[in-house]
Amino acid sequence: MIEFDNLTYLHGKPQGTGLLKANPEDFVVVEDLGFEPDGEGEHILVRILKNGCNTRFVADALAKFLKIHAREVSFAGQKDKHAV
Repeated sequence: MIEFDNLTYLHGKPQGTGLLKANPEDFVVVEDLGFEPDGEGEHILVRILKNGCNTRFVADALAKFLKIHAREVSFAGQKDKHAV
């Protein structure tokens, strides 16, 4: 995190203080599917923890690893690559 007390100010210190979140761990996103998988169908459900990669990159890498077309990989939502 960036501490404002360590910065130089043109017009003196601000009246308020705060911290900027700057690390990926400051932005943790947990995706809730809203249902419990029932094990039916021709699907594989994978939970992935990613850090420093965007969702599309991870989906493409997973498709390449599984030797399937990238359009066969779907995801619940896209997350910022600077989040966990």
